[in-house]
This record gives sequence, structure tokens and C-alpha cells, in this order.
Amino acid sequence: MALTLDTRQRAMLQEMGITVWLPKSAVPTTAPAVVSLPAAVQREAVAATAVQAVPAPVQTTPAQPAVEVPVTATTAAPAAPATRPAAPSAPATPAAATAPEAAAFVEWRMSPAVQAYPQATGGSADNAWLVIWECANPATPLQGDTGKLLNNMLRALRLHHSPHVWIASVQRPGQEDVPVASLPAAPVDWQPLASCLLSSVQQTRPARVLVLGMHTARAVLGSQEALGRLRAQVHQIHRIPAVVSYDPAYLLRSPHAKPAAWADLCRAHALHPPPAV
Repeated sequence: MALTLDTRQRAMLQEMGITVWLPKSAVPTTAPAVVSLPAAVQREAVAATAVQAVPAPVQTTPAQPAVEVPVTATTAAPAAPATRPAAPSAPATPAAATAPEAAAFVEWRMSPAVQAYPQATGGSADNAWLVIWECANPATPLQGDTGKLLNNMLRALRLHHSPHVWIASVQRPGQEDVPVASLPAAPVDWQPLASCLLSSVQQTRPARVLVLGMHTARAVLGSQEALGRLRAQVHQIHRIPAVVSYDPAYLLRSPHAKPAAWADLCRAHALHPPPAV
């Protein structure tokens, strides 16, 4: 016959030393007994647990390349930019005028050459000079401060004894209406540079040409080189040797350049007249 005892009654019997045997079904459920395992087995178990605790690396897949979707009739295309009106085209220029020297000849003007010392009686026609520069007064080129300086330079070479010293003035673009200060106004027969240069060479038949000033030299020679390079060589103008030097106006502002200008004049003076054709 089964004896039903509660917890309090079982505790009293246990205190009196009486062992109470209960059926298996009545044995209260307790925590499972801890089984002691060998040390080697325990270390393997701990290592396995640590390996499982490490998070697995996350596998990333490469990004798929973007697929271009062709524009079809149903796909909205971006709006085309507004078309600006075409700028009016410049008038066509002749092929000969596209060269730098041709452009310079078209823009610059030149006056016919005049005698520097018309009253002189010495000198030789075979040793004539043609001086080209931007003169303030083409009719009387040896007047004014710059004209007086040029006169002193020519007189230093004793050229004032020769009537075969000619001076031609040039005018750069944009200077047509600029008045000349302190000099009387005189009409000037300005002509295109190219044609007037040729006629002046044919009229004066110089043995050498002296070109004064960088801008004048560039216009006459059709070159864009610096003044130093232009001065360092002997040029040819219609088969006449030509030397480039400083403009008298620059020499007035920079007196330190006068020795170099004198050397240029001496080099031009040493040129031999071209052989007669």
C-alpha cells in the first residue's frame, strides 16, 4: 500500500533517521549529475567550443557591372541643349594676306623717303643710306628731340656731308589721327608699307638699310622676333642688307643703350654696297 507523504512529513522522518523509499514515479526531478571526464577530453571540448565561438567570415559577392539600357522610343532621352546661333563668319581674306609679313604690310603705312641733308655735296651714290623709323614729322625727320638725336648719330658717322642719306617714316595702325605735339602739322603722303618700301628702295638705291625700333623692324621684316635677335643678324630687304637698332625715342629714355646703338651703326656702315646688276 502506497504511503503518500508531503514534503514536511518526509523532512521529519529524515530528521529521525528513518529512510523513506519512494517509487520512481514519485522521485522529484533533479538536475542531471555532472560526470567527471578525463582532462584530455575536457581540453578538446573547450577547443571545439572556442572554434565555434569565432564568427564565420562574411562572404561578399563582387558587384555586378551596370547594364546599359539602350534608349528606345519609350525611354525618355535627355533634352538636347539649346542651339546657339552661329557667329557671323569673318570675310575671307586672300591667301597672300594670311602670312605675317603680308598682314604687317597691310596694317602699317609708309611715307616716301626724303633727303636728310639735301644741301650736302659730298659722298657717293654707291654708298647711300636708307633709314626707316617712326618719325614724329615725316616731312622734316631731323626735328624734335628724337630727330636731333638721330642727326647726332648720323653726324658721328660723318654722313651729314652726303646728300645720299634718305629717311622714310612709317606709321603703325591706329596712329592716323594722333596729333604731333610741338611740331607744325604737314600733309603726309601715307602709302601702304609694302608698295612704298619697294618704291623707296628703287628710288634711293641704298647700299644698306637701317631700321630703328622693334615694332618698325617687325613690320618691315615681317618677323615677330625680339629686338635682341633682330639686332644680332643682318637682314635682307629687296636684296639690300639691313641692320636693326634701337628707336631714338627709346634711347632718350634709356641712355645706357646708346653704346649698343652706336655699335649697330658701325656694323651697318661696314656693310659693302651690293654688286651692280
